[in-house]
Amino acid sequence: MLLVDVGNSSVTVAACRPPRGADPAAVDARDLAVEPLGAHPLPADPDGRRRLADALASRQADLGLRGAAVASVVPALDAALREALEGVWQADHRAALPFAVAVSDPASVGADRYCNVAAAAGSGWSSALVVDAGTATTFDVLTDGVFVGGLIAPGIRLAAETLGGRAARLSPVAPEPSPARPAPDTVGAMAAGAYLTGVHGIAGTIDALLAAGGERPVVLTGGLAPLLTDERGELPGRASWRHDPHWTLRGLALLALRNGIVS
Repeated sequence: MLLVDVGNSSVTVAACRPPRGADPAAVDARDLAVEPLGAHPLPADPDGRRRLADALASRQADLGLRGAAVASVVPALDAALREALEGVWQADHRAALPFAVAVSDPASVGADRYCNVAAAAGSGWSSALVVDAGTATTFDVLTDGVFVGGLIAPGIRLAAETLGGRAARLSPVAPEPSPARPAPDTVGAMAAGAYLTGVHGIAGTIDALLAAGGERPVVLTGGLAPLLTDERGELPGRASWRHDPHWTLRGLALLALRNGIVS
């Protein structure tokens, strides 16, 4: 099947060919082979959205993939994908989920968050914490087989760009791995500040959630997760964190299989 993860900044595409004849209820999310096919900037206009959807449909046909699964947080692209892709299925709160849901408004939760929790439950874990570091940083908590909710914060890069865009004498910078010492110039101070407060802020939030809810596996995913894994050796007790850049896609594939999508 074709996997399409539509985020706030980019569209990530992959292929997944689960073992033929496998029982969907017995598939371990970590064993699903995900083949990355690239990422595309999120189109800003209707023509761009149609062109992207048509390009993905052509890729689907070229690879002989009969089904498509979509996780989207951008409704403006959804209709174009549904029209262009063959056998398309879209993940949301109405899917058959491998966990119970105890959030106040299930429809308001992004599909990517359901996929992240599904990958955890589909790995045989009754409790887990999934941290997805992208445009936003999300922390999603699975406790005793129940998705109890989580936290949403500005992403590390977004926070740096917003500061640069809102402050009269500052310019946007990209966070960069930096030692914990004062920088001698403004640009360096901003890059180091974004990196250190972002990484250590996420690490501290993980610690707080584990202290409140109990120890459990921690998974890092998302485009900015490497910033955390680069620093992990410097953070006491972080060696057990798992980093999987394809975690959301694995969860999407698992949900599609368990909801009857043909691979």
